[in-house]
Amino acid sequence: MTPHTNSPEPRASTKEGAIVEAATRTFLRCGYGGASMDAIAQEAGVSKQTIYNNFGSKEALFGAIVRDLCDQLLTPLLTPETKSQGLEAALTSLARQYLDLMLAPDSLALYRVLMAEVTRFPELGRVTYEAGPAPAVQSLARFLGEQSNAGQVQVDDPELAAEQFYGMLHGYLQLRALLGVEQAWAREELEHYLKCAVDTFLAAHRP
Repeated sequence: MTPHTNSPEPRASTKEGAIVEAATRTFLRCGYGGASMDAIAQEAGVSKQTIYNNFGSKEALFGAIVRDLCDQLLTPLLTPETKSQGLEAALTSLARQYLDLMLAPDSLALYRVLMAEVTRFPELGRVTYEAGPAPAVQSLARFLGEQSNAGQVQVDDPELAAEQFYGMLHGYLQLRALLGVEQAWAREELEHYLKCAVDTFLAAHRP
């Protein structure tokens, strides 16, 4: 099986971007609870006060990491170029980007950190959800609502439909990756997987 190891695109080389990258490395190395703001500041080469000035708290900094990853997911759906290609092409593009993001090593590692720490730090779960999954669902729901109004698809509850679409993409892929049962997929396998998800979704919501 040919390894599939796509990772999210490099972040912008700004001060905030450098802090986010340093925080990502520190969280992955130390866990959320074990990552101090002093350690993150040292990793980023900035003062601790600079981090607080830019992000406010450690929870918000973790949320910024999730938001940074999620922004890469939302980009292909929100561009006029992608929308102009039609519903099926837009969903296929989104599905491809989502699978690449979901299965990227950094994403899996951050998810493991979150699951290990969320019981001790409940606020971390809320911050993460509001930074990533919530806007992803809302963005897709808006798009599906627009497509439904245009008669391209029959969607009575756009938010529920968006959640179900992402749910089909998750399937057991992420679980197998998180548990280490399978950590690499050939591109053709992922393309077949996402095509089945898109086809099933469109068949269920055919006008």
